[in-house]
Amino acid sequence: MSDLQLALLAVGAVVIAGVVAYNVMQERKARGRAERAFGSDHPDVLLDGGRREPKLGALPDSPPAPAEAPEPGMTRNTVLDDALPAALPVVSERIDTVAVILADDPVMREQLEPLLDALQSHTTAVNVEGIVDEQWQPVEQSTRDSWRELRAGLQLASRSGPLGEEEITTFNATLADFAASVGAVSQREAPSAAAARARDLDTFCADTDIEVAVNVVGQFGATFAMTRVKAIALEYGLSEVASGDLVRFDGQGVPLFSVRHFDRAGSRQESTYATGLTLALDLPHVANPDEALSEMVTLAEAYCTTLGGELVDDNRKPLSAAGLSAIRRQMEDVVRRMEAQGIPAGSSLAHRLFA
Repeated sequence: MSDLQLALLAVGAVVIAGVVAYNVMQERKARGRAERAFGSDHPDVLLDGGRREPKLGALPDSPPAPAEAPEPGMTRNTVLDDALPAALPVVSERIDTVAVILADDPVMREQLEPLLDALQSHTTAVNVEGIVDEQWQPVEQSTRDSWRELRAGLQLASRSGPLGEEEITTFNATLADFAASVGAVSQREAPSAAAARARDLDTFCADTDIEVAVNVVGQFGATFAMTRVKAIALEYGLSEVASGDLVRFDGQGVPLFSVRHFDRAGSRQESTYATGLTLALDLPHVANPDEALSEMVTLAEAYCTTLGGELVDDNRKPLSAAGLSAIRRQMEDVVRRMEAQGIPAGSSLAHRLFA
């Protein structure tokens, strides 16, 4: 074999090795992006308790890393970058059917607007998020103006009932058409499977959507002056809202329990006297229902003592300590079932589902 042939063989081997190495690198890069978009490696901030909290008095081991530059072709929203902390994700596979979009070229915010407009026609909430620094962020609050990975979540059920397969099919078609229009690919849940999950969620809602209530009625038919009822409520930290209900809020402004006229749920309270009072908490929306119930019963007992009332159940039968214990046990059972479902009482998922 001549020197020329040997040289050509050597050059050919180098070229082949280079092509193989390049293909391996491209395959790894593509696989990584696909796993980020379609896989489950991203932590669900709503559900994952593994986030590390800062400790007072502790110094960092090393100075913070400089801000990471955006990928080529990606743009940052500098106004939001400077003004807002990173927004937490909202979409959850526990209560949403999720469609994921993976694009080679960044999808600009203005390209996304027609999709956002089209999704507003659905009967339940739709949330759209994009990947920013390896985390999902709602696009409305995102620090980016373009994304390569997007996802949309259509809520499967609420207090109004479950979504049907037809609406889920429409949602999937909207996402598929949008992905095609921007040269992207999409992954969607089968409508039949999503509709089955919607029915399961609706059953779960029906089983756990509990209002815990105690009542105070006047002894021997006596009535309560609402001015006095309100004054006592204010002493115990309640506030009057537009409906006329008296509401106890927690530190974040979430209602814990309310006081209303007996047998007048949902109606405006305009009379100056009441034949009875109902104190109630909406269990799925209360993060610590046991504590809220104790506070509610304390106020009910104060009404009994001050206004000459009697503590009764919904059938106007006297409510004893044993009866209150039975209510507490039933309430704790519902709380356990909600936790087992991954939708704890008072969580953001519970607020969405029981709306």
